[in-house]
Amino acid sequence: MRYIIFFQEIFDLGRKNVYQFRFYNPVTVYFGLEKFDELPTVARYYGDRALVLYSEAFNRHTDYVDMILRMLKERDIYTLAISESMPNPRGEFVDRISRLCRNERIEVLIGIGGGSVLDSVKAISASVYTNASCWEWITGKEELKMALPVIAVPTTAATGSEMNSGGLISFPERREKLSFGHPLLFPKAAFIIPEFTASQSREYTAAGCADVMFHIMEGNYFTRAPKMETHLKVMEELMKNLVKYSRIVVEDLHNYDARANLCVIASWALNGFLENGTGRIAVCHALEHQISGYYDIPHAKGMAVIVPKWLRYIAERGGAEQVAEFGKAVFDVKSKKSKLQTAIETVDKLEYFLYAELMLPSSFLAYGITDKHFNEMVQNICHGGKLTGIINLDSHDLVNILNSCL
Repeated sequence: MRYIIFFQEIFDLGRKNVYQFRFYNPVTVYFGLEKFDELPTVARYYGDRALVLYSEAFNRHTDYVDMILRMLKERDIYTLAISESMPNPRGEFVDRISRLCRNERIEVLIGIGGGSVLDSVKAISASVYTNASCWEWITGKEELKMALPVIAVPTTAATGSEMNSGGLISFPERREKLSFGHPLLFPKAAFIIPEFTASQSREYTAAGCADVMFHIMEGNYFTRAPKMETHLKVMEELMKNLVKYSRIVVEDLHNYDARANLCVIASWALNGFLENGTGRIAVCHALEHQISGYYDIPHAKGMAVIVPKWLRYIAERGGAEQVAEFGKAVFDVKSKKSKLQTAIETVDKLEYFLYAELMLPSSFLAYGITDKHFNEMVQNICHGGKLTGIINLDSHDLVNILNSCL
C-alpha cells in the first residue's frame, strides 16, 4: 500500500480518471482456411480421444463436418460426433454429454458451431470433472478445479465465445438462463475460418452482427466509469466497421472481406480487452436472459428488441450525452441543438440499422411474448434494488422498458 501512495504522490493519481484493469487471454488463434490443416495436430497434442460437438444447421448446409471427422480419423484420433440444434444450450444436455465423455474417456472437446455449441462444450469440459450437475458448479455450490481442453471452431461471427472463458446455459425447468465463467474454460485454440460463417442464412447472419454490436455497446461502451481514450476509440472503430461490413454481408452473403472482418470484430468484442476496468452492469443482457429463460428465443433477436428501447429510455432521463457521442462516432450523426435531440436521432439510426437493414423484429409481439411475467422477471433481476449504469434503474424502470418492447 505504501508504494501505491508513493506513486500517487508522484503522478497525482488521485485525479478524476484512474485506469486500472487486468487482461488475460491464452487462446491461440488460427485464422484462415489454410490454417485449418493444423486442427488434427493441435487436437492430437491434447489426446487421441475427441468428442466433436457440431451445429446441426452447419452440417446440413456444408460438407465441412465430414471433412473434419476425416481429418481427425487420418491422425488416428478416435472421434465421437454429436449434433446440437438448440438456440439456447440446456443444463440437461450438458450433464448428459458430460456423463458420456466420462464413459468414453474423452480427452479433448472440439466445438463446431455458433455460441450455443461453444458454450455447451465449455460447460461440458467443466462438468466432466465434477460429480455434480452443471447447475451446481455454475451457481457456486461445487468448486471447479479441472476442465477438459476445448478447441473452438466458430461457424458464426457473433458471440465471441471462441476467445473467452464464459458462456450461458439455460435451465427451462427453472425458467433461468445463467452465465458462467472461469479461467480454466478458455479454449486452448480457436480456428476462425471466415468461409465457415458463409453457411449462415441472411437471418442468422444479421442476428449475429447485431449481437456483436450489443456486446461492445452494453458490455463496455455504455458504462459510467471513465474509459481510456485508446480503449474508447477501439470500441468506436470496431462498431463503425461492424455497421459497414454488416450492410455488405446481408446483401452479399459470400463476401469474403466482410465475413473476415466480422469474424475479427466478433472475437475482439468479447475477448476481455475492451473491458478496461469499466465495471459493466449489463441491463439489457439481464433483461434478455429473463426473456430467453421464459420463452426460449434466440438471444440476439431478443436484444435487438430491447437495446434501442433502453437507449431511448436512458437518453430521455439524463443519459443523452453518451448516447449522442455513440451516434456521432458510429452512425455519423451530426450535432443538433441539444444533446437529447442528437441522442434521439442516434436511436432512430440504430433502429433503422437493426429493423430496416438487418430486418430483425422490432417487438416482442413477433415472438408471442406478452407482459404476463414482466414483474416477476424484473424482481428476479434487481430484487427490489437498483441497477447502476449511465443512470440508475429500479424495478419500475425495467418494467417500463419491457413494456415499450411490446
